[in-house]
Amino acid sequence: MTQDPLFERLWDGSAKMEEWTAAVSHGAITHVAENIITVHTTYFCGSVTAIRTSEGLVLIDTAKPDTAKQTLDVVRSWDNGPIHTVIFTHGHIDHTSGITIIDEEAEARGVSRPRIIAHRNVKRRMERYEASHGFNSIVQGQQFNMPGYVYPIGQRRPDEVYDDTLSLTVGGERIELFHGRGETDDATFVWLPERRVLASGDFVIWVFPNAGNPRKVQRYAAEWAVALRQMEQLRPAILIPGHGPVVFGEERAAQILADGAEALEYLVRETLALMNKGATLDEVLQAVKMPAEFLAKPYLLAKYDDPEFLVRSIYHFYAGWFDGNPAHLKPAPASDLASELAGLVGGARKLAERAAALSEAGQSRLAVQLAEFASAAAPEDQSIQAIRAKVLQKAIDGESSLMGKAFLAVSQREAEQRSKGRPVPAP
Repeated sequence: MTQDPLFERLWDGSAKMEEWTAAVSHGAITHVAENIITVHTTYFCGSVTAIRTSEGLVLIDTAKPDTAKQTLDVVRSWDNGPIHTVIFTHGHIDHTSGITIIDEEAEARGVSRPRIIAHRNVKRRMERYEASHGFNSIVQGQQFNMPGYVYPIGQRRPDEVYDDTLSLTVGGERIELFHGRGETDDATFVWLPERRVLASGDFVIWVFPNAGNPRKVQRYAAEWAVALRQMEQLRPAILIPGHGPVVFGEERAAQILADGAEALEYLVRETLALMNKGATLDEVLQAVKMPAEFLAKPYLLAKYDDPEFLVRSIYHFYAGWFDGNPAHLKPAPASDLASELAGLVGGARKLAERAAALSEAGQSRLAVQLAEFASAAAPEDQSIQAIRAKVLQKAIDGESSLMGKAFLAVSQREAEQRSKGRPVPAP
């Protein structure tokens, strides 16, 4: 199938994903193969694939709360038959939340709700989200600047689960599920062998693999690469990513899978090589850098996660939380350390002024560290908070990844409020 002009510009890097998001915002259908479509509404929501069978529709994922109805309406413009089966590629809410709208529709029509199939760990994930509901709400609200955000929980859980692989046939359509660990420990990729169509879930997301999120549970870079190699061996003719446009053609599908695997393998290999020589986390972080040729690929841009965050996650996967610095084993309270340093240099204002100078010189990492010490030593000093806000803003401006910007912005907004003598809003 010939790709459209926008896809070609995405593929060669001359178009940004924001342009594609604008193009699909009305609810766009990609005709994947006979009786198979994929629906997109935005890059920021997982793709939803519908397969028409003689027993009803099979859906791969269901969209997120604010796009679920729009997505179902688009599916219904294509086929109004019953939904027989829903497959969750993993338990993140932008892939599972639409089940509520689907169930409501089934009830209104007086038909059975679709069965949900997923990996066993999806149930465990949903249980964990309930146990850590307050924390998840705070983190998501901070990352996306939505104060008071309440993380959605209570989605219907899978009816059938599997462990490693599962083969099923629905209305004559053969569907194979494979488990892998990558962004999550509950991930599934879906293979339609007779069509050579692969739905990768979030193993492929049109940006650098999201395996290092600073405020989320452990991710699995090495196993992510293994899953991509498994998919590569299937030799798909069509690849449906978890996020972003469908990729047509065996050569391009193989390229995006192989390049993603190779990038992850590189980071894991280089990190382990240093760890095995006794390097500390700090030494590893300074030494392991992603080669520029990987980051230049349009589908491996470090726009969401940062390869440095992945290195940290890989280190902690193999080494635990202690980074090798004895001062971090049982650290002094941050405020005590900040006060001590401020006293040594002649006051918190001196720390803040040095932070500002370093920031102007382009040394944002060191500048942010000193600005935070100054803030901890004198949290109510509005002039120090104003300097801190500027230092953090400059660091944000220099960040390429959405996560890096987002978590720096949490403190930047706080500093802005404190600089004006205003109370800091609750998260």
